[in-house]
Amino acid sequence: MRCFLAALALALCFGCSRGKRPAAEPVPDLRLAVVTDLKGYLEPCGCTSNPLGGIDRLAAQVKQLRESGVPVLLLMAGDVFFDTATIEPARVDQAQRNAKTLAGILSSMQVTAVLPGNRDRAQPPATLEGVVARSSFPWLAMNAPSEVWTAEVGGHRVSVIGVRPGATREEVAASVGAAEARADVTVALIDGTRRDANRVGAIPGVDFVVHGGLDQDDAIPPRQVGRAWALHASRQGQGLVVVDVHLRDAGKRFEDRSDWSRSERAAQLDRQIGELAAKIERWEASGSVDEADLDPQRTRLAALREDRALLDAPASQPKGSSFVARLVPLPKKSPRDAEVEKLMREHDKAVNEANRAAFASLKPPPLGPEDVAYVGSAACSGCHQEAYAWWQAHPHGVAYRTLQERNKEYNLDCVGCHVTGYQQPGGSTVTHNLDGALVNVGCESCHGPGGAHTKNPEVAILRDTPESTCVACHNAEHSDLFDYEAYMKTLVVPGHGLPVKTP
Repeated sequence: MRCFLAALALALCFGCSRGKRPAAEPVPDLRLAVVTDLKGYLEPCGCTSNPLGGIDRLAAQVKQLRESGVPVLLLMAGDVFFDTATIEPARVDQAQRNAKTLAGILSSMQVTAVLPGNRDRAQPPATLEGVVARSSFPWLAMNAPSEVWTAEVGGHRVSVIGVRPGATREEVAASVGAAEARADVTVALIDGTRRDANRVGAIPGVDFVVHGGLDQDDAIPPRQVGRAWALHASRQGQGLVVVDVHLRDAGKRFEDRSDWSRSERAAQLDRQIGELAAKIERWEASGSVDEADLDPQRTRLAALREDRALLDAPASQPKGSSFVARLVPLPKKSPRDAEVEKLMREHDKAVNEANRAAFASLKPPPLGPEDVAYVGSAACSGCHQEAYAWWQAHPHGVAYRTLQERNKEYNLDCVGCHVTGYQQPGGSTVTHNLDGALVNVGCESCHGPGGAHTKNPEVAILRDTPESTCVACHNAEHSDLFDYEAYMKTLVVPGHGLPVKTP
């Protein structure tokens, strides 16, 4: 996640570099809006410092793009609706509801086409049928190695080719050949490795490759693959890649005129120049390297500096077809589409009610001979009044309420980190929480079940909580700024680990 944020900052800050672009780009003929590896995410976990993504934020951005009057093709590749190939039986209903809601929202966003990923295609036929029924857009290459969608968009012929993993070069080339004869722009959607992208991009007639299947946080600037350009927009809807396409010479290779690409290349050259210059300086100072060996390195350094200087030169007007790609981050403060947000909240309520009913009788595993019972934090308050009062005012003490406020206390993706003893012997489940005694992240989440200690204070409890306990929930996806040592210092305070200060 931190790498992704760094990439965003680099992409956004390059506009103040020494290189000057033309004052205004001409109006593009087409605009590609690219999403990769969405993985069924309607919204990010709200426990992170700056949640990235959310289908409501994505919808607002796409709507804004369409309002410009430039024809927009919204394309998705990689796992779109599901984040796992095999769904646990208990999670099937929630996963299906999530996928259907997402399909309906994507339909309202006028998605052009999707290439479902391996996890999508691995779902049972009945599950897929229910999601497809909510989709007003084509799912490409579901029943063939490759499939072509072609349409007239803004007065230009556009072909989108879905390429299924395992499709041979000959099969893809046949689809490209059929599409190329009637297309000004040809975009291939793939779900695979970098090698797969290189292989498809090398096929004559392909202009862009939307590269799903990488499943990584970092968005990638346009990368040349053969004569085509590969586009990857992070995962889970954290960012959107927008590509403004300028058509001047059909059939010719597109020129990348993106500041995003220039900034990436500039950073790369700066690193190489710095490293090589430092090495040459050390070699010269040591006197241990012959001049005959130093000269080629000096020549190489001069060439790198020349390449770097060229990036700062004013950009010339393109002679043929070109494109400008940019990364659009979707941070917490991004605008949201009100209608989509309403659908999401209705979805949360429906999932909550369905799970509450479905798991009403679900009890935790029974206690074994060596297991200790959970008793709830209130049972600790008699002997640890100061610590209990501190905990009640701590975010851990109100963790369950944050779910209740959003109708997510029965959501299987959330509840486990907002209750105590989840799925542990004698602990809690999605609906069973010892009549409310185990809601919130209580004392026993960190110190272990307290049944034996409350009966006999001589029985020790866990005093020093290991990092492994914390990171079960405070991980990169749910708690991006978590640092164990720093966090522990905020927990060991007067009344909780330290003596209470007296006047």
